[in-house]
Amino acid sequence: MQQREFLARARKALIKHGIIGSRAKALLEEWNDHLQSEVEKLVAGGQDRESSYHDACKALGEPESLVDSAAKQLAMESWQGRNPVLSSGILSVVVFLLGILVMVGGGFLLIAGWKNLSTEIMQSLITFINTLPWIVGLCWLAYHARKMPLGWKGLWFVTAFTAIVPGFMGFFFEPPTNGPGTGSMGFFLTWISYKPFDFILKFIITLGLTSFFWWFQTRGKKLEDEGQTLS
Repeated sequence: MQQREFLARARKALIKHGIIGSRAKALLEEWNDHLQSEVEKLVAGGQDRESSYHDACKALGEPESLVDSAAKQLAMESWQGRNPVLSSGILSVVVFLLGILVMVGGGFLLIAGWKNLSTEIMQSLITFINTLPWIVGLCWLAYHARKMPLGWKGLWFVTAFTAIVPGFMGFFFEPPTNGPGTGSMGFFLTWISYKPFDFILKFIITLGLTSFFWWFQTRGKKLEDEGQTLS
């Protein structure tokens, strides 16, 4: 296995783990420097350069194994990576339930004080209440994206569960207009309700923000371009 093949396999494995950009570049440079150092030692000992590359790559180990170890090490740098089930799983569920609880609480507060509010203010508050679970989810997503301890898999799971799924939920309240018993209130799923545009808009914004978080963490650099400088 030659150096170019070794680095190419390492790049593919890094992408698979969601490690790209500056973090991947640093790892590739480290492995490339190590290979070069070992090759020079072997060449200095009288071995030809081609077989030296082969032996150096073999001594360093399989690229996939190196990437697996590097991914675990990167994850261990934050408490989220050290506790993936807690950070990406359990706490995501908690954040989701918290967002729904905030929306339900806001709905009941609106119902309790609707008589003192104008129609325009009520509609504005209903719109705001509908966005509360989504906003709570986005806050957790932004916090989780600071480290991305589990790569793209963890990031997109948190995105789906704490930001996209709450976008399904909505609240409506219609005050009584013709005496007691004529009003209505409740919660609904926006994607099958009469307000599908709300969910579509939140979905697009969520994907955009997630993509931005991903780009920011990787500094927007393409791993394939960086790999050309290492080959």
